[in-house]
Amino acid sequence: MATGASTMASQLKSNFASSLTRGLVTPKGISGTPFRVLPSSRRTSSFTVNAVKSDKPTFQVVQPINGDPFIGSLETPVTSSPLIAWYLSNLPAYRTAVNPLLRGVEVGLAHGLLLVGPFVKTGPLRNTAYAGQAGSLAAGGLVVILSLCLTIYGISSFKEGEPSTAPALTLTGRKKQPDQLQTADGWAKFTGGFFFGGISGVVWAYFLLYVIDLPYFVK
Repeated sequence: MATGASTMASQLKSNFASSLTRGLVTPKGISGTPFRVLPSSRRTSSFTVNAVKSDKPTFQVVQPINGDPFIGSLETPVTSSPLIAWYLSNLPAYRTAVNPLLRGVEVGLAHGLLLVGPFVKTGPLRNTAYAGQAGSLAAGGLVVILSLCLTIYGISSFKEGEPSTAPALTLTGRKKQPDQLQTADGWAKFTGGFFFGGISGVVWAYFLLYVIDLPYFVK
């Protein structure tokens, strides 16, 4: 009888001890008392954002040109403003009604006239009495190099006798004459005009600075 009571007591003790140590974890590699692992009380919260349609109509500042996204161009307040359109349409590259030769002369004159000053003020002979002559010769040399680059581009891009590669339609769908600059003959005229205008611009700048002796800063 006493043996049965002791056996029952030992079983109850072992069950009580196992229930206490069930939630305990003994660290591996660390000698110490077990610690209790409590269940996590963190809750994952979720929410949904519903887009509300505005009652007021919105105005798109940037949109595809002419409402056609397949053109690959955008209308912005800068590119579509009348002032910017007027300015771009008056540049030599976009005045398609003007002969390519005259367009090249205009571009060359602007480049030749403006290239003299930087070469005079930053050239290796800027602190000598020959700064004006050296700067003018350097500007003329750059005009020659640019003319050769234009010639190489024209030879590699256009073939003799082929029609213009420029579009014959405007962005609004109106027909127009293709730009003759995008042909071999038109590009050759533009290159010749650029060379003549560039050299003329350099000579004119030298004449103003060192012959008429105008009081310019770049002297």
